[in-house]
Amino acid sequence: MKPLIPVKSPHLLLRPIEPGYSFAVNCAYPQSLRLLTEAQADIIKAIDGRSTVSVLSERLDISPTVLEDYFKLLSQTEIIRFDDQFSKPEKPSSPQSLNFWIHTTNRCNLVCSYCYISTLNTTDGMSDSTKQQLLEKVVETVIKRKLKHIKFRLAGGEPLTQFKSWKAFIPEIRQQLHELGCRFEASFITNLTILTDEIITFCEEHAVSFGISLDGVEAYNDASRSFKQGTGTFKRIDRNLRTLLAHHIPVAVNTVVTNQNLKGLPELTRYLIDLDVPFRYSIVKGEALDAELLESNLLASYALMEEAIQTGWQFSHRHQFCDLKPHELGFQTCASGFSGGAIYVDGTLNYCHVHFGDEHQSSHSIFNPDLDLVDMIEQGSHEEENRSNDCKSCRYNAVCTSGCPVYRLNGKDPQCSLYHRIIPLLYDLQAKERLKRLRDFKML
Repeated sequence: MKPLIPVKSPHLLLRPIEPGYSFAVNCAYPQSLRLLTEAQADIIKAIDGRSTVSVLSERLDISPTVLEDYFKLLSQTEIIRFDDQFSKPEKPSSPQSLNFWIHTTNRCNLVCSYCYISTLNTTDGMSDSTKQQLLEKVVETVIKRKLKHIKFRLAGGEPLTQFKSWKAFIPEIRQQLHELGCRFEASFITNLTILTDEIITFCEEHAVSFGISLDGVEAYNDASRSFKQGTGTFKRIDRNLRTLLAHHIPVAVNTVVTNQNLKGLPELTRYLIDLDVPFRYSIVKGEALDAELLESNLLASYALMEEAIQTGWQFSHRHQFCDLKPHELGFQTCASGFSGGAIYVDGTLNYCHVHFGDEHQSSHSIFNPDLDLVDMIEQGSHEEENRSNDCKSCRYNAVCTSGCPVYRLNGKDPQCSLYHRIIPLLYDLQAKERLKRLRDFKML
């Protein structure tokens, strides 16, 4: 029998989290994070890719059988292998689900400083005939492709100005897809300045969730997100957010981090932890940020998250930073160009919603009788492969996936250097969360 030689993953991250405990994770293999004692971490450190199990057994003074069993355990999630054939996330041959950003309207009741929608306030909402065609095209595609899941993110503009227009559509498409064995999911991507009892009742009944834009507490939010007359929006958003939570309607918060609000990130972090809502911090696109101030306020925010973990707050299920995917990993940044895209008010399907109104970008119309939605996605723009060689060889390439392809510079995310500091920290917090759960379990 050929001697077994353990080899560490080239995407391995091995770090201490406190005296006596470390963690190991293969950053290219999902759900591979493993807590380690100091002795277990030392075993992994001893692997040099040349020494056999027998040699390592003598060097470490550990039974070869015990050592081999430990290595086989680590190999289940490819922290190590006995060859160099490490796997990585691969693009499936075809999608099993579709995810669309639906531009319900160009009308908006706010004037956000960083809004990227070039067609904002130029037209009204999606017509009934376009919505009907969208429904028919979705049903056609589900039947043809045997899809099991469709998700709509109803955005704009402000989609809740169009609520009555979509109130009949959502139950209708859900019922038709249910009869085909396909699950339908919908969420409003909203500034949450509009909320009525009718909206609440409907969303409870039809399991509609909310993605909410909030850029800070009080003045930090109001500096960039105000009504057209200049008054702030935070107090109304806060009231409406608490109302949704009281009705147990699923909510997630997205914050666009700019120079205007980055000093308020720690205060916002505490606010969102106290509300116990999932939240994402996204770096503004196309603007230069004060890098030193950004990092210091992010680190202060993650220190608050670490404290909250020790009181039972679920970090792994409550926070995301930009497009980073330390849990699920990925072969590309988002669904665009493979299992999704963005559908404009007139029924054109674009690679991404930031392309709305850009005549230089290729698009298809859902009124085209010759193509289903997957055909349109496949024949549209594809920008994911624009990745630098640095990214392709990076330990974190499945976590970061080079960031949004629309905004890459020289094939990589402009925040690359920041990600190299934040990604290990995200894994640190995952490991500390797991250690907390383990200790709580042992106390039972």
